[in-house]
Amino acid sequence: MKNETSKYRRDMGTLGVLFIVVNGLIGAGIFGLPEALHAAVGTFAPWLLLIGGLLVMAIVVCFAQLTKLTDRSGGPQRYVGDAFGDYPGFVIGWAFFAARLISQGANVLVLVAYAAALWPIVGEGPAKIALIVAVLGGLTIINVVGIKRVVAVLGAMTLFKILPLLILMFVGISAAPGATNVVLPQFSAVEGIALAALYAFVGFENATIPAGETKEPQRAMPRALMIGLAVVTLMYFGLQWAYSHSVIAGTGTDAPLTSLAGEYGGDIGASLIAATIVMSVLANLTAGHTSASRMPPALTDDGLLPDWFAKVSRWGTPANSIIFFGVGAVLFSLWDDFLVLAAISTLARLLAYILSIIALPILRKRANYPAINLTIVIAAPVALALSVWLATQTNIQQWQTLGGFLLAGTLLFFIARRNSRPAVCNR
Repeated sequence: MKNETSKYRRDMGTLGVLFIVVNGLIGAGIFGLPEALHAAVGTFAPWLLLIGGLLVMAIVVCFAQLTKLTDRSGGPQRYVGDAFGDYPGFVIGWAFFAARLISQGANVLVLVAYAAALWPIVGEGPAKIALIVAVLGGLTIINVVGIKRVVAVLGAMTLFKILPLLILMFVGISAAPGATNVVLPQFSAVEGIALAALYAFVGFENATIPAGETKEPQRAMPRALMIGLAVVTLMYFGLQWAYSHSVIAGTGTDAPLTSLAGEYGGDIGASLIAATIVMSVLANLTAGHTSASRMPPALTDDGLLPDWFAKVSRWGTPANSIIFFGVGAVLFSLWDDFLVLAAISTLARLLAYILSIIALPILRKRANYPAINLTIVIAAPVALALSVWLATQTNIQQWQTLGGFLLAGTLLFFIARRNSRPAVCNR
């Protein structure tokens, strides 16, 4: 494993990484899950989320170990590339970048839809396009002028989106009746909803990508990953408990937390939660833009993409890559096949999880650590089994779609390699 002095400014500390972890985890999933979970497994729903968080913790523990082995940007791409070579690393990097870019375009449509519930004028036509461009363009500019500013924005948005949820959680728990018997559901019911439940915990790996802009990443990232997942899991548990023990549970509402807030806070409470949803998706978009736009520079550092992607701005940020990501997200936001895009993102992340975990003992050995430790023996098998099982819950169309992106990435890989040869000879 080669050492590298980062050419980017290391402005982000543990708190900044924690903001990315929390916002990567809390997207729009928790706002739609409570009713579906309750309908599937009843009052066992909060415990299912707790179990899901504990299982995902196994994956996070593996990634926490991986972050201690490099201080270079790239995340899963870096881990897989260092362990297995340039091509596997590039495939993971390209798949993750493409999936996150596409999901960025899809997620901004979710933001617009919820914003339209508050301001109907932005729901269609030129106003809709203007809002999309304003959101993604604003995120692009903020990222270009420096990651410190991103951290400040993320901090404000994180507090804004979490505080209303915490208030709703405590009010709901206080208003709920005393302890009730928890009926264990049939395994088939759990199996039917498990993918959706565990999907709510996907996104923590975003924080591992900008390691090259993080102060003491081997210390900051493991701490932020563990704390972030623990906080989010407890919040999910509390929100689901409050919902499953309310009169709203089982009514079939499409906006469960908005309905719950309306039950306790009337129209004002419902509007506040609707605004929180908008802010939550915006924060998720911000965290995604910050992390995924750093993937092409990591590929460039390994000679797998043109140097253009790694050009550094006067603010010390990879400006071209950030702009490329922003423009691409705007273009993909015009594509209305959300289900396909979400599937690509899910499969790409699972592929990254699986190969990164397999790479862990190899990287430990190369770094002169014992290849086998408690993480390898206990956490890694659980993490691998969970990731593989989740991958089996998809369908052939989703695999074919991901395969198309991997094929495109393969072609770009060989083109970049061929074009780089003359430049290497002339140095």
